[in-house]
Amino acid sequence: MDNLHLNPLYIAPDQRRVPRLENSFSDCSYLFLKFKENLKSSGHAGIVALKFAETGLHSRIAKAIALFIRTMDRKLAGRIEGGYRASEGEYFLLIVPDRDYGDRDFQNDLSTIRHELCRYFSLPHMKRSIEGRRAEDIFTTYGVFLANNGGENADNVLFRAFQQLFSGSASASAEQLRDRQEIEEIIAGDLITPVFQPIFSLVDGTVHGYEALSRVGRPSHLADPEVLFARSAECGLAFPLEMLCRKNALIQSKELNITQRLFLNVCPSILQADDHERGVTAALLEKLGIERSNITFELTERTLIDDYALFNRVLSYYREQGYSIAIDDLGSGYAGLKMLAQLEPEYVKLARFLVADVDTTHTKQALIEALVTFCGKIGAQVIAEGIERQEELNILKEMGVSFGQGYLLARPAHVPATNAYSGM
Repeated sequence: MDNLHLNPLYIAPDQRRVPRLENSFSDCSYLFLKFKENLKSSGHAGIVALKFAETGLHSRIAKAIALFIRTMDRKLAGRIEGGYRASEGEYFLLIVPDRDYGDRDFQNDLSTIRHELCRYFSLPHMKRSIEGRRAEDIFTTYGVFLANNGGENADNVLFRAFQQLFSGSASASAEQLRDRQEIEEIIAGDLITPVFQPIFSLVDGTVHGYEALSRVGRPSHLADPEVLFARSAECGLAFPLEMLCRKNALIQSKELNITQRLFLNVCPSILQADDHERGVTAALLEKLGIERSNITFELTERTLIDDYALFNRVLSYYREQGYSIAIDDLGSGYAGLKMLAQLEPEYVKLARFLVADVDTTHTKQALIEALVTFCGKIGAQVIAEGIERQEELNILKEMGVSFGQGYLLARPAHVPATNAYSGM
């Protein structure tokens, strides 16, 4: 990044059309202005850098970036104030907060931008633009979040931001390569070990089913499952990793003679992908002698679904095969009630965020009661996740929540608990 003459692709908040690149600014005055405004008003801002590999199609990618910025409206904790072209294939996005906003929020936004870019460039009309190359192979993303808590001169803060961005380019690429190699080794070495956490009936304490969770079977810097799956999506390895987790969970459940319902985590973006292979799970179930009606696919609520009509057709296919659907972590992401209303799942799993301290938080009690009523009307059963205290369990039972799981009831284990919970 040796060209510092930034050409902003200005996206005004009230602008209703995609800007033309030929009408973009020829200097970085808007960048400096908005950066200074946000440092003054909130004390912090973030900059995301996008670097595209040489494809010979940079002019078409530039127009795609302008379109992409528009698609990100309301998908981030912050807000993309504008996009700026630094040189051929290099862009900056200025992220500004709409509320209290910290480094963790920025890192989440950075991860969302990576994921959405992969999805965006995998759409049929965009695949033609990148001539069949995988989206993950044509760009890298990295960013810097700056807080001006000491009243530092805004020009100095901005200069510091670009220093970090430029030095971060090589390190980000090296980190991505390291992560990709680690994930490839995990997949090739079959290094995923399943564990199972029971889901109990809150009426009589019996085991209703088990959620299959995955652990890396060796020391790894990607040992945290959430980090592992986030990095696999960025590296284009989400599908093979998920299929490995699913295969090992099913095989292990058969060896443990688990006959109750098995909940398997599924990323909605994988089900929507053009190259998603149908029938792989069905073939394995048939080989193992497991009924499809005993399998529930959990869809995380933190993943955005853009085309509900298309996704419902995908879910209809799986329901016709005998599977049931659960929405996981309801209340922790941005899909929320729309996902619940559009998909009409058989199960809804309340996130730990809603369950934690529900016995002392009237707002959470009102939200859960409303969800229980709504779910009852659409035929969905409610599962409370992350129950850790007896007081939480007691009030969830009073509010009519059907099922529960959490450390209070049983922890995930290689050989899970099979007895009824006695503390009901």
